[in-house]
Amino acid sequence: MVLANKNDQFAQSMTHNLHSVFTRSLFLVVLLLSAKCVAVNKPLQVVTELSPPYQTLIQNEVSGSATTTVKNLLSAANLKATFHMYPWARAYNKAISEPNTLIYSIAKYKERNELFHWLLPVAHYKLGLVRLSERTDLDITSIKDLSNFVLAVQRNDIAHLWALEQGLEETKQLIICSDIGCSWQLLLNKKVDFIVESPELIDSMLEHYNQPSTAAKYVIAIPELELSGYLAANINIETSILEKLKLAIKDQSF
Repeated sequence: MVLANKNDQFAQSMTHNLHSVFTRSLFLVVLLLSAKCVAVNKPLQVVTELSPPYQTLIQNEVSGSATTTVKNLLSAANLKATFHMYPWARAYNKAISEPNTLIYSIAKYKERNELFHWLLPVAHYKLGLVRLSERTDLDITSIKDLSNFVLAVQRNDIAHLWALEQGLEETKQLIICSDIGCSWQLLLNKKVDFIVESPELIDSMLEHYNQPSTAAKYVIAIPELELSGYLAANINIETSILEKLKLAIKDQSF
């Protein structure tokens, strides 16, 4: 009789333990599926930086020629998205870490190729060195001479990667900024000798800072930095969104 009671107690204990294990396992499965569902259903966002005339901010709305191309694509794909303008480093970090995120205008580079789906070019740059026109003391005839000067670049920007490849060192020949506005302010305040900019953007940036169009000068091109700026998508973007974008690009001949 005692043995029978012990067997019943053991059986009840095992049943309770199995039920607890099953309940916990089911909870974890539901939690994981819910998290996946939330990630998949996260709204589409588009991030960029200030770079007139391609990307501008007018009455708190992201605008500009590249922005128009992106908005037209989203409309053709029947997709809705929120647009946000950030310093480049923040925009880039969001684009590589948040799945349903698009970014523009971003240059292709070997370190970035596997991080994004590259959708279509929305801008073209011919980046080179820019100085203040009054700084006639800055005599540079070759990129090789850059080690003798101080250059401002944006963190994680294509010019930042290029400058590191040239052997330029942070805190010595390089000052790292969060966005192009910071670089321009350093140049205008004579805190650096050069910045990296595309010639067609100079007038717009000078106007943005209430400077005459003659205040800065494009002095030497950087051949490796003549490139297209792309609209790109986070590598883990929802498949259905990516397919709609690709189909719209194909159908609309963007």
